[in-house]
Order: sequence, then C-alpha cells, then structure tokens
Amino acid sequence: MTPDRMPSTPLISFLVAVGDEDAAAEATLRSCLAQSLQNIEVICVHTDASAAVVPDFASERRLRLITQPAGTPAAELRRAGLDAVTAPLVFAIEPGDEVLRESAERLQRLAEASGADLVGFGVTEHDDSGRSARVAAPSRAPLHGVDVVRCLAPRDTAIALEPWRVVFRAELLRQSYAAVPTPLVDDRAIVLLAYAAATSYASVDTAEYQRSTRLEAFDTPVEGFHRALERIGAFRSLESEFRARARFSVNPEPMLDAYQSGYLTVIAEALTRFTALSPEQRVQEHAWLRDPAYELDAVLAAVTLAPESLPTLVAYGERRELGRAGARSVLLTTNVLTTGGVSGVLLTQARVLLEAGYRVTIATHRAGSAENLVPEGATIVQLTGTSRKQRVAQWAQLCRRGEVDVVIDHRILYSRDWPAFALAARATGAATIGWIHNFAGRPTYNGNDLQTLLATHLGALAHLVVLSPLDVAFWKLRGIHHVSYLPNPPSPFLLNTGGPTTGRSAPVRRRAELVWWGRLEEHTKKVTQLVEVAAALQRLGVDFRLRIVGPDWADMNAERLHELAAQRGVANRVVATGPQHGADLLDVIDSSDVFVNTSIIEGYPLTLPEAQSRGLPIAMYDLPWLSLIHDNPGVITTPQQDPDALASAIADLLADPSRYEAMSRASIAAATHATSYDFAQLYEQLMQGDLPQEYSPAPSLEDGRRILELLVFFAEHSTPPPRATVGRISTGAPTRRRRRSRPRTLGERIERKLTPLGHRLVDTAPWLRPVAGNVKRVLLRRS
Repeated sequence: MTPDRMPSTPLISFLVAVGDEDAAAEATLRSCLAQSLQNIEVICVHTDASAAVVPDFASERRLRLITQPAGTPAAELRRAGLDAVTAPLVFAIEPGDEVLRESAERLQRLAEASGADLVGFGVTEHDDSGRSARVAAPSRAPLHGVDVVRCLAPRDTAIALEPWRVVFRAELLRQSYAAVPTPLVDDRAIVLLAYAAATSYASVDTAEYQRSTRLEAFDTPVEGFHRALERIGAFRSLESEFRARARFSVNPEPMLDAYQSGYLTVIAEALTRFTALSPEQRVQEHAWLRDPAYELDAVLAAVTLAPESLPTLVAYGERRELGRAGARSVLLTTNVLTTGGVSGVLLTQARVLLEAGYRVTIATHRAGSAENLVPEGATIVQLTGTSRKQRVAQWAQLCRRGEVDVVIDHRILYSRDWPAFALAARATGAATIGWIHNFAGRPTYNGNDLQTLLATHLGALAHLVVLSPLDVAFWKLRGIHHVSYLPNPPSPFLLNTGGPTTGRSAPVRRRAELVWWGRLEEHTKKVTQLVEVAAALQRLGVDFRLRIVGPDWADMNAERLHELAAQRGVANRVVATGPQHGADLLDVIDSSDVFVNTSIIEGYPLTLPEAQSRGLPIAMYDLPWLSLIHDNPGVITTPQQDPDALASAIADLLADPSRYEAMSRASIAAATHATSYDFAQLYEQLMQGDLPQEYSPAPSLEDGRRILELLVFFAEHSTPPPRATVGRISTGAPTRRRRRSRPRTLGERIERKLTPLGHRLVDTAPWLRPVAGNVKRVLLRRS
C-alpha cells in the first residue's frame, strides 16, 4: 500500500526523541520508514539544537517533525510526541538505534491478537567494531493482572526501564505521563508506572531491536554521573504517586516492590558511575553520598545490586566519630549467642554497660541463640529478613527505633557482610566499633582474603578494637589508624568460682596431672599435639596423666584422640573425657597440676586466666601477640608445634618443686590482675573517644619484624578451616585444599599474601625494607 492510499489511522506509531547532543538520527528514521507494515506513523520530536541531525524527508507523509526548545529533556520530548500520536500502539526508538523491517508487523499482529497492553521483544546490541550480542526478551507465557509488574519489575532486582524496551498501548502511556507534572528529566519511572497499570503483557521470541552501545560514549564520565543523579531525583518525585496507587490496590505489595527495585536500580547506576570517576572527580562529587536523603538508600542499593561499590561508600561517606554526643544506647551484635568465647565477651560487656546506666540491645544474625544467657535489663533481637537487603534495612530500623548511639560489632573477623551493617548504622547516625577476637594473622592462616576485605572496609567503623599492641601495629601499618587494644573482660567462670589465694604444692613423689580443656578443634587448637607432647613426656620418663576435656568438633573428636594415643603408645596416659561443666570441670582443674596449651593461633583463650585463677602453671606454645602472657611468670612458652620442646619444659618444671610453687603463686597473681581492670571506665572512654594513648601505641621496628615473621609462619602453615568431620587422623599440617586461583608454589602464595602488607610496612617504616627483602628471598628459596 502506498502512502497516498494509507488509511487515516495508523496501526503503530514510532516515537523518536532527538535531544541536543544526539546524532545519527537518519539511520533510525529510515529503519522506521522502511517497515513492511506500511500503515505506520513516525513522530520525530527534536530540539532547536538538534535540528541539523534530523534529515528532511519532505516527501514522506508518514513522518511528522515536532520542534521543542533547546535543552528540553528527552522525557519531555517524548511527552510532546505522545500528544501527537494517533496510533493505538507506541514504539519508542532511541536515536542511533534501528528496528528490523518486519518488526512493526510482528509486534502489531501480536498486540491485536492478544489484546496486551505491553508487547516485549528481543534486543541485539552492537558497537562500532561490528561486534554484537543478542539480549533475549524474557521468554514467558503471557502475563495478566498483578503478575505483569511482578515479573517485569521483580523485587530486589536491577530492572531495565528504558522506554524502548516494550511496545505500549498509547492510552496506557498517556495516562502514565499525565500522572506526573512537568518538567520531567527522566521517564524511567513513567515506564514503571505503565508496568504497574498494565493488565496484560505478551512477547515475541525474536530480536526486533538493534541497540547501538556507542551512544553511551557521548557522555563524559561526569555527565553520565550527573544524568544518573537526575534519574534518582525523578524517581523520588514519583514515590507518592506509587504509594497512592498501591493504597487503592487489592494487592499493593508488587507495586511497592517495583518502585523500590526501580529506585535502587537508578541509585546503583549512580554508584557505578561515581566509582568510575577519577579520584579527583570523586572528591568533587562525593557530597551526594553524605546527603541524609540518599545515604541509607545508597547502602541498600549497593547491598542489593552493586556490592562492588561498598568500598566507595566506605571511602567517601561521612565517618561517624566517637564522642560527638553522649552515648546512652548501645547495640551489641554477634552471629549467634552461645556459651563460647565471643559471646562471653559480649555478655560481660552487656552486664558492665547495664550497670553503668546504658540502654543495651543485643542483636543476633542467626537463629539458635541461648536467650537465657541475656542479662536482666537487656533486650535481645534476632534479624529475620530473608535477604541481605531486608536484614540491612531491619538493622537501620533497629538503630533508629532504639535511638542507638554506638554499635559494638563482634562479627568483624567472622563475617563478610558486616560492612553493610556498619554503613547502615552510620546512615542512622550511629557509630560502629568493630571488635576483633583473634590475631590479625588469622585470615593468612585460614588462607582467605579477609585481610583485604578488612583493610578496604574498616573505614566504615568509628573505631577498631583488637587484642594486643602487636595487632594495633599490624593495622596501623596497613593504614588503619583508628585502632586500639583492650583487655578481654573476665569470663563468668573466672568471676564466679573464686580461687586459692596461695600457691599449689608441687607434685612430688606422685603422678603429675596435666589438663587441657576447650573444644576439640584441630584447626586452631591443634589438640593432636597434646598427644605428641604426651608421647615426648613418656620418652623422658615422666610419670603423668593428661586429661583432655571438651566437646567433639568438626575436625576432631575424643574417639580419634584415643586412637592416636594408642598409636603413640600413650593410651594409658591420655584420657579424652568429653565435656565437663560447672563443679565437675572445677574438680578436674583443681585435681590437676599443669595446664598445657598447644594452640597454633588464638585470640584470647579464656582457659589461660581460668587455669591461672586456680593456681595452675601454664606450659604452652608461644603466642607472642597475647598480652596476657607478657610479663607473666606463671607461663612457660616454647616454639610453635615443637612437642619435644614443650615436653622438656614441662619435665623441667615438674622436677623443680620450688620453681613450680613460685609459678603457681605467679599464676594466681596474674589472674587477679586480669580481673582488676575498670571495664566500665574503659568502655566509657572508648565510646567517648577518650581512650588513653597507651592503648593505641605507634608501631616500632621490632613490631614490624615480629609481624613479618608471624605472617610468614602462618602463610607456611596456611590451611582452610574444616567444613566437615575428617575421616582420618593427621598429626602434621592438614592437607591443603587446592584452589584454582591460588598460585602454585608456596613462595608464590606467601608472596601474594604478604606483598601488600610489606609495601605498607616499608612505606611507614623505611628501615624495615632490608628485612622485608630478606624475608621474600628466603620464601622464594624455600619454594
């Protein structure tokens, strides 16, 4: 059919909006006019500034040109064009893009047959190099009712809302535009309104639209970022409209979810574009991340859609400093509340803070907490969201409703999602203190990348609390300066059982009783080394019995320890008793002479002060970062993983009654000192930002040397923690699990782990450069 004989009403309208800076409109218009379906119209709306790029098709009666003032946004150009549309269907086309010759025919036929308000299709993307990729339309059965918006704009998902994504019923699109006042800088929210109002959707499985990705190059990075900010503003301006529509809907949830997904999508785009700016540009443009209107939404968008932008939020958001206002409400958090060491610290903190007059809330992130442990006066809450976004939003709500001033997070070393919660708390005005319960080398020993995650995200914290001056040195050498160490509070066992005030008598002319208690964990506590120490003591002719007290663990149990003891010929010397509690455990301890500890890495083993409180001397492998054992004459230390040396030290102690009794008295004194801190004052000073400088010492040359040596040691012994019970006994280092991305040689693995720290260390302390170089050469030789 020729244009001269066309029916008066076209079946489908192509709508092309050409803005000030658009180009390549000719190919777009030609592809529309070349359709196999002749009964069409093409509405081209352009600005005064873009008139030169719109070709003159004077003889083409199906093309209508509409001119708008320069500077008119593309959304308003489309609104103006929509007023001129006479067809029942609208297909919006971006300048530079094209449609296939049969597209209008196929899409109009489906719309007429199905009666759908929206018709979807596939898209092919191509660039100047000729490369193309097909992005298929959702392959689904027709949608009806609320399923349209639920499927086209699913919850917690990045959604594509460009106007060219579907063919619209013209009246539906007009109603959506009419709901929004002018001027409109972006019409993605209009598209979402149309999705929400549509009663049906159908799609073809063919790629009808050819998208030119080269258009994205027209914007500079800063211009692209500013456009993304405009989209955020456009979405926010329509929030009341979405809520009003949801209020009158029998099923409002999909509409509200759709708005939230669309809103977070445009924020995530802004985050991505902001992250792509140069450092200088980010400094100039970062104010939006500190805007209270966007701060929490930016966190939720990052958590849901753009997790790679979390370090950007950390770096350019506004840190919450401690002490800016009097703290009265404190939120303590851990994964799950149990009788373990981390929970013990948290519960003691709760009691101390309650006694000091603070309002205390305890929040857990997993089910299964022993709520009976919560001290009277504290409130316990478990996060229940099914997605991370829901939990982070719940966290922010908890902080706001509880008027939380300070969060103390005990999950820093045991979770990868803590930065999002710290950022969400920051958005509500709460400062987060991170509490690390293990030596900084633990991730190196575990063979994971948590040290990198920590270093890039610790800026989200107002302060970091660690266990020792050596930990402080480690983090300061990594560029984290808001860090202090604090002593661990005493355990309930230590506080409630009392203890002797005079030392024990040496085990003379009788069998010596050795003891160890804790969980039977091989990964960090190396309980099989206890059996090796027993075998070495037997070779030395020492008369003894070793009792190993505690519950089975993922990688070791009492049965296997007994099997190993039999293999080493000390079955009559070693007894794994299983767990003991209360008075029964106290009886075992008080009937013992020496506490033996074989851990390879620990944070703050509560068993050490507990043993010393009962007057037991301690013989252990050295854990040089432990402040507890520094200047503690009740403790003997020997080199790591050397059972012969530890057995010799125990034998020498048992052979010298006067030394034994002196060490027993020293243990009691050390335990008394461990309970002498004024923890209420320390926590008050911490939350006010007034901790004495002695708790945050500057790193020294010796600190750097010891850290390097320890990290080398842990890298050499690196082994991932167990995921299931082992099937056999191993007395050496557990078999390493190969990772495809891990370098092949030991030296390469250690170098990859330590090189970033080494660079930071020598930058801070240049005199350590020769030491670092020597360490690297030694490692490479060993590999």
